[in-house]
Amino acid sequence: MTPGLEVSIECFDDISFSTNGTPEELLQAKHSLKPKTMGDKARQFWNTIGIWTKRVTDHPAELRKIRLTFVTTSTLGEDTAVSLLRSDPKVRDVPEAARKLAVAAAESKNVKVKWATKAFLEQTPEMREQILGMVEMLDASPTIIDVSEALAATLKRACRPEHMPAFIQRLEGWWFGIVIDALATSGGKLIPVSSIDSKIDDLREEFGPQRLPIDYGGIDPSTEAIGLLENRPFIEQLKLIGLGPTGQKMAIVDYFRAREQRSRWARDGLLRQNELTDYGRQLTEHWQRRMGIAEGRIQEGMSEPELAGIGMDVFSTTTSNCIPIREVSEAYVSQGSYHMLSDEQKIGWHPQYSWRLSCPDPKDDDDPGME
Repeated sequence: MTPGLEVSIECFDDISFSTNGTPEELLQAKHSLKPKTMGDKARQFWNTIGIWTKRVTDHPAELRKIRLTFVTTSTLGEDTAVSLLRSDPKVRDVPEAARKLAVAAAESKNVKVKWATKAFLEQTPEMREQILGMVEMLDASPTIIDVSEALAATLKRACRPEHMPAFIQRLEGWWFGIVIDALATSGGKLIPVSSIDSKIDDLREEFGPQRLPIDYGGIDPSTEAIGLLENRPFIEQLKLIGLGPTGQKMAIVDYFRAREQRSRWARDGLLRQNELTDYGRQLTEHWQRRMGIAEGRIQEGMSEPELAGIGMDVFSTTTSNCIPIREVSEAYVSQGSYHMLSDEQKIGWHPQYSWRLSCPDPKDDDDPGME
């Protein structure tokens, strides 16, 4: 990979590739879910040629030094000038394309591209050839629906075949976020091409046999979700031991993230058989060891603050020690999973939690989700 290579969105062009700020390739992308045949008077083509003609005349130093790539899902018509601008040397014929396009520009009656045809015809025949000599037409390109299949073929060694849809979904989600940010930035934004390779490497590691992808580390529940979760049994458990508002808020966040993360792992088929059940057993046994020690401190007639204090010790010593699932040790996964067990009253913090809390309704499963 060329050091310093960057891709930009809506900066020099729709998409551009540059090295250390100097453009090397400008790319115009024209997408249609129902591609048609493109001829020599196509509006999309002439709008692009007009833009490129103006750029070359405004920046004469770029003449013959950059590549102008027109990517379209349409197919170039047979015996057309645009078809002579394909990169294949067997069919490429720039002088003939320049001649035919001059005729098409002169005959065009489309007022919406008049500015572009005029700009092209104002150039000398030699300049038209030089401009078109920089142009490469890439037709019949994949539609956005076909991109996933193309990505899968390119990334086939990045992860196990059955995990490829989940891998691509995460890669596309990351890339869409990058593109949206670039489009929202005035003047466009440069994106180091190396960041794409880095993201693929990160995902490849996350999809390794000892890892699982982390998707919800920066996702917070909505205000509505928080309001619903505030009434869940796991929060009542925390109130019994006197955990304050900040601790309760973080518990809600951890519960929400862990529940969504575990659900996505399951939906994407990334979990081994009984893996979450086994993980829950590990967490439960870890809690049992801490509760067993705490029970030795309980005496008859203890005050409520004393019992709550014991419960706080059980909570802090249990949750402060992260139990990873595989090699995933993000805090919200283990912390939130403890709260999920607490919500089902399979574990608890207060020594008397089992009878202090009302039995939950097994039909009450209205946890707000991401979907």
